[in-house]
Amino acid sequence: MTLHDLISNASPLKPWAEGEKIPWDDPEFSARMLKEHLSQQHNAASRRTEKIDQHINWIYHHILHERPANILDLCCGPGFYTQRLSQLGHTCTGIDFGPASIAYAREQTNKATYVQSDIRHADYGTQRDLAMLIFGEFNVFQPTDAREILTKIHHALNPNGTLLLEPHHFEAVKKIGMYDPTWSKHKSGLFADHPHLWLEENAWDEKTQTATTRYNILDADTGEVTQHGSTMQAYTDDDFRALLTECGFSNITFYSSLLGEEDPSQTELCVITAKRS
Repeated sequence: MTLHDLISNASPLKPWAEGEKIPWDDPEFSARMLKEHLSQQHNAASRRTEKIDQHINWIYHHILHERPANILDLCCGPGFYTQRLSQLGHTCTGIDFGPASIAYAREQTNKATYVQSDIRHADYGTQRDLAMLIFGEFNVFQPTDAREILTKIHHALNPNGTLLLEPHHFEAVKKIGMYDPTWSKHKSGLFADHPHLWLEENAWDEKTQTATTRYNILDADTGEVTQHGSTMQAYTDDDFRALLTECGFSNITFYSSLLGEEDPSQTELCVITAKRS
């Protein structure tokens, strides 16, 4: 696609029609994403070390009650949470789609197990005491996939095992869909190692309650345009309760953040715990 094609053939954004989430499993993209995970300049791909340590403290004391546990971390990234939890004596398994993140996680510790796989298709194992899916990743899955992921988690947990979910608030997803188009210039970045323009379009669909984003990456040398897409599903608190109950969970509790209290630096996310019935 050229810039001329982009302008003349512009089509409206449609939920789930812009392709699956950005290419997590592409080796080159994954390597660039790992750099963002490791950065201490922002909390975008992963949180800064200080914030992660605070979250681990709350999980260890409030969720695990300082007792040894068998933990599953879905979309674990470079293993920042599993590494710390395994050092506290827990048995941890992390699953992520990014090859660079999984390779990095394996290099950091031999106390945790890491699997590169799409969590929609991965084997979650059994006898888990805690299953985590944090940092807003739940919203990127289509409703049928999200329901299947929760069902698989339910099967993987021990009786009275705990689900720890950190999704986006409804209004946070809607806000993304309402953003005006933007463009920026980069010498290198997440989508390319060489100079490029990044044009981003967003749309909110009231009927499906989804926010869709189209990333147009214009190569400065060739003029070629590469497109990537992402859709996020918005859920109200009542939607979450109904979905979790349908998938076999009970004792559903909401928290403001992984600090157990309001976190002014990350108001777009909430935390939900639930028990396997």
